[in-house]
Amino acid sequence: MTLEHRWTGAISRLDLASGVLQQPDGDWVDEQLHHGTKVVVILRGAMRALIDGCGSEFSIAGPTVCVIRAPADASGRQMITADEPLHYVMVKAAFEPGSEADRERDPLAPLFCTDRPSLQHIEAPRALQALCTQLEVCPFVGAARDLFLSAKAIEILALACDAVETNIATETLRPSLGDVERLKKARAILLERLGAPPNLPALAAAVGMNPRKLTDGFQAAFGTTVNDFLQDARLNEAYRLLSSGATNVSEAAHRVGYTPAYFSAVFRKRFGISPRDLL
Repeated sequence: MTLEHRWTGAISRLDLASGVLQQPDGDWVDEQLHHGTKVVVILRGAMRALIDGCGSEFSIAGPTVCVIRAPADASGRQMITADEPLHYVMVKAAFEPGSEADRERDPLAPLFCTDRPSLQHIEAPRALQALCTQLEVCPFVGAARDLFLSAKAIEILALACDAVETNIATETLRPSLGDVERLKKARAILLERLGAPPNLPALAAAVGMNPRKLTDGFQAAFGTTVNDFLQDARLNEAYRLLSSGATNVSEAAHRVGYTPAYFSAVFRKRFGISPRDLL
């Protein structure tokens, strides 16, 4: 297997820094943001941040990764919690300004659908935290050290932006409060009609959603698919009926919408025993 990749992103400068900050007085400190992207991984500690043109104040506590993008020079302020030092790793990537073509070479631009300064912050993934700790022990000196740290800086950028991109996709799929109520209604309908459940289009119509939105929303809200939820509910109800002695195998199968032969197979696969073992 071969791999070829040519990156056209125009990084004009890459800065890497790590350390511990502490502000005993808890005062606001002004900061100038230059054109480009800054990733700050807060490993321990807490801070508050304000960026001009970026809306309200951000309260951030480690372990957190912050990705800040400034399409043009901007200003901001930060305050570190007075009673706890801030352990951090920071990467600044400056991309060539100038023409529209140059700006389009910024590979991180698609994460920020705005031409204003913006900040995204989420919990730092464990892989990113582990990568930051590797900076504490650099086994190289000279030119090899420069290459090692440059590679780690780009890797931090990649992991941070992947985490933000994944979070954006998850937020996009998250159902609204109104949709959650519809999804709960769909779940209740399935539980009420285990023996003869509606098909997906009929279920979607019953709760006022289209099938695709019902499918995606059900997965996002309950962490399982409609079909998997229905099968688990059917088998759990059958287990309850059989273990209580209320029915025989054939009747339990019909009550939850299965033929006896298929029911025995899926029951054994789910619970590791035959339905008759409960009689």
